[in-house]
Amino acid sequence: MEGIIIDMKSLVEEVFKFLYEGPYKNKLFSQPNTFMDNPILRNLVENNNVSTKPKNEKTCDEVFYEYLYTFKNKTNQKYFSLLVKFVLLFRECYDISKTKDSKDEVKKAVTDTISPEGLPDLCNEFYGEFMEPNNFFGIDEPDEKNEIIEIIQHFCIWLFKNEYTKSKLSLAS
Repeated sequence: MEGIIIDMKSLVEEVFKFLYEGPYKNKLFSQPNTFMDNPILRNLVENNNVSTKPKNEKTCDEVFYEYLYTFKNKTNQKYFSLLVKFVLLFRECYDISKTKDSKDEVKKAVTDTISPEGLPDLCNEFYGEFMEPNNFFGIDEPDEKNEIIEIIQHFCIWLFKNEYTKSKLSLAS
């Protein structure tokens, strides 16, 4: 599947409208006005290179983008759209999780400043407490719901293999 060309701007606009202009927008942490306000979506549209910082200095947002960048030409447009939705929703869940006990009046995103080390620890909360109660944010095809679990597993394995976390995912048989 190498060399697949995805109309990235159209895909990003579609995903942005689906998540940030749809019925679930008030359930999300960030409220960007356009897709260019989201660093991951902006990087996808601009086809920016992955950060060259040392691994131990990369933020969650940089690693989220790297994950998408790695697979953008290795899958079809429909599946890549699901990957983008997953990354954005996982990011939203992480920001909500990390700021829910904050005393600050204006809660600020943390994914643009903190290490990805703790990302695997959020997987159960993401699926059970974030996705399920929100009707999977409109990702309602049964195959896509099952695919989200596989993407979570793939992402965690990818994080470990690329040395962004020391947490190794172990799957029950």
